[in-house]
Amino acid sequence: MERTWYWRLAVVLGVALWSVWQLVPTWFYFRLPPDERSGPKYEASVPRWAPDAKKHLNLGLDLQGGILLAMGVDVDRAVKAKVARRADELADFLKEKGVPVTSSAPVGGGTRIEVQSPEARRASQVVLDAYDSELLSPSGAPEGAVWLAFRPKVIQDFQAKAVEQAEKTIRNRVDKWGVTEPDIKRKANNQIQIQLPGFKDPEKAKELLGRTAQLEFKIADDESPVLDAVRTELPACPTGAEGLQIPLPPSGCWMVESIDLPAGVQRQVTFLAASKRTELEAAIAQVAQPKLSRSQEIGIGEVTVGQGVVKDRYYRTFLLRAKTELTGDYISDARPAVDSSKGGGEPVVVFTMSPEGGRLMEKLTTENLHRRMATVLDAKVETAPYIQGKISTNGQITLGSGRSYQERYEEANEIALVLKAGALPAPVTIFEERTVGATLGPELVRRGTIAALVGLAAVMLFMVAYYRMSGLIADVALVENGLLVLAIMSLLGSTLTLPGIAGFVLTLGMAVDANVLINERIREELRAGKTVRQAVDQGYDKVFWTIVDSHVTALVAGVVLMQYGSGPVRGFAVTLIIGLIASMFTSIVVTRVIVDWSTRKDTARLSV
Repeated sequence: MERTWYWRLAVVLGVALWSVWQLVPTWFYFRLPPDERSGPKYEASVPRWAPDAKKHLNLGLDLQGGILLAMGVDVDRAVKAKVARRADELADFLKEKGVPVTSSAPVGGGTRIEVQSPEARRASQVVLDAYDSELLSPSGAPEGAVWLAFRPKVIQDFQAKAVEQAEKTIRNRVDKWGVTEPDIKRKANNQIQIQLPGFKDPEKAKELLGRTAQLEFKIADDESPVLDAVRTELPACPTGAEGLQIPLPPSGCWMVESIDLPAGVQRQVTFLAASKRTELEAAIAQVAQPKLSRSQEIGIGEVTVGQGVVKDRYYRTFLLRAKTELTGDYISDARPAVDSSKGGGEPVVVFTMSPEGGRLMEKLTTENLHRRMATVLDAKVETAPYIQGKISTNGQITLGSGRSYQERYEEANEIALVLKAGALPAPVTIFEERTVGATLGPELVRRGTIAALVGLAAVMLFMVAYYRMSGLIADVALVENGLLVLAIMSLLGSTLTLPGIAGFVLTLGMAVDANVLINERIREELRAGKTVRQAVDQGYDKVFWTIVDSHVTALVAGVVLMQYGSGPVRGFAVTLIIGLIASMFTSIVVTRVIVDWSTRKDTARLSV
């Protein structure tokens, strides 16, 4: 035998052994019940000498079940938020340019900005000179004011980017969550489809993925007496010997709290309260909202009262400045922690700001010392502490009480996760929620497995019956081809779907097709009077480029499917590409090593 044959034999055996070794985690993964495959029991079952336990084949949504969500992005809300932010920016911009500004706020349902100024014409000119590519000035503004609005093309681009950002944010959350091989893609009408294979808790999925995670820092307007007038329109909240009496009146009620003002005096600040958030929102809309100026808004927080296991909760208002001083966009890291300064320790969310965010936070806290700063997360005031000193890059969010320690820590962990992954640019609405039942997955797995095994067995029997010894050699290569495909998919952590199984079976058929070409060519050479050794050499040499051409053509189709397809189509393409590459190796290299060994003697005969 030639020395190169031993090298080829070493490569073939090495690939076979590596394939078996790489599939060890997959073997132990599927030996366990479905509910134990993602836990510590699976990781402990994988031997230490085996590859990383995470390197195993995964089953897609159609095979193991899971959750499918279709979520719509409220791009109109995103536009209104952008208009509100630009209104604040323009007020600061005009003041820097020396243009007096009375107010700058959204009007017309949040679609345009009204800037009131004694020099309205000059304000319009200054803004349009700087923002001409984005803004225009509609007619019809009242005297002493100017209207500004985004150009239609800017709005369209922003809406498209809002959906794109929402997709990226959801993908980041799912990745940090640890769900294996999710399928997330944009659809028409500003919708995003999310498939979570193997996940069985739809409520948790909706909570984590649907949470906007808009973190805002706002300064409390405690000096304003605007809410004092509601004392004549709503009843006082009932109190007794044990404090506040729950439930509160359905119409809402008022209370007062003593607040320290920056001037060094105290003030009795009025706030509204109700047992249910919907009741409080109705009271705000009826008696409080009409009294607010454009620079004010009302935030809602949750308060828990009572001792022991049974506790009550109610909702209360905070009078805030409408301007959002800082957002969670500047957060670079967030994690759950325990604040040991509070008794036995309270779960909190500790966050770190980016350098720019730290600079802005330091400026904000320096200018508002001894005022209350509200931390607003998804339109809920989580906490409103006094600013006792300058804050820069580090801070924390204190969560509401009234729940068990474990529940609060889990909430802190979820909040930290969504803050790190980024806020959604706009609220999302769930249009479709579908759970693939546990009985569907195993049935599909069983049928797909049977189909693959039956197809493989039929092909192998045909090869042995028609080509005899050469057919048996092709079958050996076919087995190594299957092991190699599965091993590579396991190494990549690929997801196996029903279309993926179809692609796997198709590549096995193409591997056999290559061996059919080789065997038929060897037959022709033998009929032409060539020796066995010459027939083998000529057979492999003359069909080499035919095999390469057919496989490359199929590879191009597979690459196109993978590039432009999604979901099941992409799974089919990935399996097809891996299978084609493995097929070329086994058909040309593996079979040649075995055939060369069986025809090593001059008197050798080849059954073909």
